[in-house]
Amino acid sequence: MANDGTVITIRPISAADLPLEQEFVDGLSASTSYQRLMSARRPSLDELRRFTDIDYERELALIATTSVRGSERQVGVARYVKESSPGDAELAIVLSDDWQGRGLGTRLLKSLLIAAKSRGVRRLVGTTLSVNSGMLALGRKLGFKLAAEPRSAIVTNLTLDLAAWPAAAAAEEMSCAYRSAR
Repeated sequence: MANDGTVITIRPISAADLPLEQEFVDGLSASTSYQRLMSARRPSLDELRRFTDIDYERELALIATTSVRGSERQVGVARYVKESSPGDAELAIVLSDDWQGRGLGTRLLKSLLIAAKSRGVRRLVGTTLSVNSGMLALGRKLGFKLAAEPRSAIVTNLTLDLAAWPAAAAAEEMSCAYRSAR
């Protein structure tokens, strides 16, 4: 449930969610899309297929959905992809513009952190634009270390050591259940 009482479901994404993902991405403002992709481009249909038809051994994507006039609507997605370095994964998160600042980012990212830790990920890394104050605040709130990217003044790196992250306490806080993709 969102802070305002709206019922939210957080669940793994599947290939069948391609229409939801496409509608979600198409509904993002130019600013939100730019902050997520660090580019003005829009993902292609092939990329959206790749985002929904994932290899659960290497990655996980959790979507947040709600019901709007009887239809399921995606309002956020958080994902990680394991990197070549054992135990490391890259993360990303984006929320619909109308869901930013409502507590959903915290709930969705916590769900991803719990899942990542339970699947053996030891460290999550991400990058964001240094002007993305919402992502920087979310990262700080959940214990990520923030550091300016040495090669780019406009990028901030976020790193979280999941071995030290208190997943048990976070799980108790959450009323949203995450179910395994398998």
